[in-house]
Amino acid sequence: MPHRVELKISSDPRWLRTVRAMMQEVSREVGFTERERCDIMIAVDEALANVMKHAYKGDPNGPVSLSCIAEDGRLEIVLCDQGEACDPKNLEPPPPEEMRVGGRGIFLMRSTMDEVSFERNGNHNYVRLRKRVKPQGG
Repeated sequence: MPHRVELKISSDPRWLRTVRAMMQEVSREVGFTERERCDIMIAVDEALANVMKHAYKGDPNGPVSLSCIAEDGRLEIVLCDQGEACDPKNLEPPPPEEMRVGGRGIFLMRSTMDEVSFERNGNHNYVRLRKRVKPQGG
């Protein structure tokens, strides 16, 4: 039976610390290594920061829901917001020579998670992050 954790917050950056702590605990329960837990925390932190900065343009009052579903060594994290739709061209990483401060969040998410997807449905944006526990030893 899957384990599910849901959190509803506003788009205020002060919630980032709470979400990071929650992700550490959830990913520990699923069985991820310390390194993997750090990767998951970075990916979720980047996704949430992007929602706050881009979808809500810094407005700290936008609703954000975060749900984590853990089952059989898999973790799926879904962030949902009602902010502005994301421009699809911003979802592709810039060429390495154009890497700059900022603009690397999606690259980080894609490099730390097994799957990253973005979807617009009605007036809701969804960011879906998935990661599987890797077999240890062997």
